[in-house]
Order: sequence, then C-alpha cells, then structure tokens
Amino acid sequence: MPDTAAANERIWIRQAQQGDAEAFARLYEQHVDAIYRYIALRVPSQQHVEDLTEEVFWRAWQAIDRFRPERPFLHWLYRIAHNLVINDARRAEKHRSYEMMTDMGHALMDETPSPEENLFRQEDIQQLRQAMTTLSPDEQTLLTMRFFDGASYDDIAPVLGKRPGALRVLQHRALKKLAKQLAPMRTVA
Repeated sequence: MPDTAAANERIWIRQAQQGDAEAFARLYEQHVDAIYRYIALRVPSQQHVEDLTEEVFWRAWQAIDRFRPERPFLHWLYRIAHNLVINDARRAEKHRSYEMMTDMGHALMDETPSPEENLFRQEDIQQLRQAMTTLSPDEQTLLTMRFFDGASYDDIAPVLGKRPGALRVLQHRALKKLAKQLAPMRTVA
C-alpha cells in the first residue's frame, strides 16, 4: 500500500475508533473487494458470500476500538473472515468446498472466452474446486491469499497464527496434495 493510502487508512481507523461511521465506510470501500474475494473462494453461494462479507465488516465495526495498528487492518479483516468461514463450516457440520464464482473466473481472464474455451475453463475450475476440498482450512486460506490475493507469507502469518517458514512448508505440502488430486483428472481429459 502506498504511503499516502497507508496514512489515510491510519487516519480513518482512528476516526472510526472514535465512532465516525463515515471513516469506517471508507475502510469498507478500501477492503470490501479483497474480503469478498477471499470468502467467495471458499463459500459456494453468492448470497451467502455477500452475507458473510457484510458480517465481517459488522463485526469489525463492533470491535474497531480493539483493533491495534501493529498489524495491517486488512490482515485483521482476513482473520475475522477466516474465523467466520470456519465457524460457518462447523455450524453446517461439513467442510465447505472451495468455490469459485463463474464471473470471478471471467474477471481473471483477459478476453471473453469462446464457448469451447469457457466449457474447458469451467471444467478446470470444477476440478480445482473438487481438489481443494481435500485440503485443510488453513491450507485453503494460505493458497487463496498467496495465489488469488498475492499476499506474502508475512501478510498471511498473522491471519493463520503461523510463522512464515511454517507457511512455506504448509504451502509446499498443500500444492503436492493438489497435484496428486489433479493428476488423475488430467490424464482423463
């Protein structure tokens, strides 16, 4: 985050901690896309994604006075989102599959795909979703943040409560699991 943006964020946090809802709205606007994307990659229903995203920010607003700026605000939001998604999965008594929305897949593409390309991409996305269900929640969070949000190990460490070195090992193992799951699917195609 550029210095100006970081300075603005610190000001908005202080103002929000003093009860300024408009300042919190600016924080919301700055980070809602990242939180939405994080949740969307883990929850299958778009409506449920929207609900959980709003719940993250509602909880953040309720607890803003407890936020300490030793770590980035976005990391704090990720932690809230992570806990909400995990708790949601526990309440449902099943492990939620790692879902990607169709329109998110299109947003990641440079061009509008042909119908054939779209079909193959949808099959690839479905295979990835299926393979991701074999990973632990921490592995899913790590891969989401690293490869979809471009977060560093240092950024992810406070979210998962692990050291960057442990995250490297966790990522290596998670990618090996994914490769093992995807290998039979690739030979069939």
